[in-house]
Amino acid sequence: MLKLRSPRLRFFAVEVFCLVDCGHQEPTGFDPVILLAGQDICLSFTMMFGMNPSPSHSADADEPARSPSGPRTFLSEVVVSLIAPAALVFLLVIATWMQQGFVAGIRCGMDLIQPVGLIWLGLLALATHAVRQWRRGTVSGFKPIAWLVGFVLWGIVGNPGFANWASSQVESPLVSEPHPALEQRSLDRPLDAVVVLGGGSSAIAPGFYELGRDGERVISAAQAYHAKATRAIIVTGSSTDGYEPPWKQSTQLLLSLGVPEEVIFRIEGVNTRAEMKSLKQLMDSPPAQWKDRWTEESMESGEPQVGLITSAFHIPRAMRLASNASLDLIPLPCAFRAKNNPRPWLASSLVPGAGSLDDVGKMFKETVAKMAGQ
Repeated sequence: MLKLRSPRLRFFAVEVFCLVDCGHQEPTGFDPVILLAGQDICLSFTMMFGMNPSPSHSADADEPARSPSGPRTFLSEVVVSLIAPAALVFLLVIATWMQQGFVAGIRCGMDLIQPVGLIWLGLLALATHAVRQWRRGTVSGFKPIAWLVGFVLWGIVGNPGFANWASSQVESPLVSEPHPALEQRSLDRPLDAVVVLGGGSSAIAPGFYELGRDGERVISAAQAYHAKATRAIIVTGSSTDGYEPPWKQSTQLLLSLGVPEEVIFRIEGVNTRAEMKSLKQLMDSPPAQWKDRWTEESMESGEPQVGLITSAFHIPRAMRLASNASLDLIPLPCAFRAKNNPRPWLASSLVPGAGSLDDVGKMFKETVAKMAGQ
């Protein structure tokens, strides 16, 4: 059905419609013939232009109001919400550039567009949008506060400074006396063995292994052997997925570092508790090949001196489990996360990163394990 487009025709139709009222009432002073003619005109207009035969309704009144700029309004909201994150990126990159140089500024920008950085900026954008909604009265004040809290918390847990502090609260403290590196200590006698807990390497392909961030465990053991600080190395760890157990990976890596196979001994264990249980059995019934390498003092006492090499954050829990298994081990922490190097404040240190999140996650795990009595 056609719609009435011209304002003048629409006005004329309404006037006629009101004049004759389409036969609902009979105004006084009009000839019936004129009324009938008016009714015909009114009905013609209603049929041609889709008007309701009632003066209280019109086609325009029934149509919902349309927003001619819906997509444009949404786009403008997105643009405005991104102003705060964009300003933060600009300030951090410029500040880093001024403090550390152009390359560091580019690196800061790249860190900001990594997944962790993008989540951080996204939370700020959502907080900005929620604040605008709150000012318009469309949402409660809880929504912008929630997004702002999320932005702040994500920035904290992913912050390298916070990760460094959390690591310092959990890790075995770094001491200068004796020297933290076993191979650089002045020992009265070498250790009879060092235990290398699994977890410092990964299997890239069958028979091809690489050291990870905690690979210092394997390196420290090899250094200690070559410095004659230990006479044997015990590698640990079983596979939970049936693929390349940690003891096998550590063995191959030690061999590649020049450690003879006859001084490497292997024990199983799917976790630290199981590894300590296996170590207890080994020390209670040591194989002759290992016992022949003990020092004279250990042979006389029947108690070998054994050091425990693992990551610094893992040492406290490993030593607790060793004590529970009635093992007297010498802690040899390595792969420290907490850095004791005072540095000036840098703008780039505000940017959260995946490495910091990983460190905080490990410290949280160790804290929960301690609370659980492990």
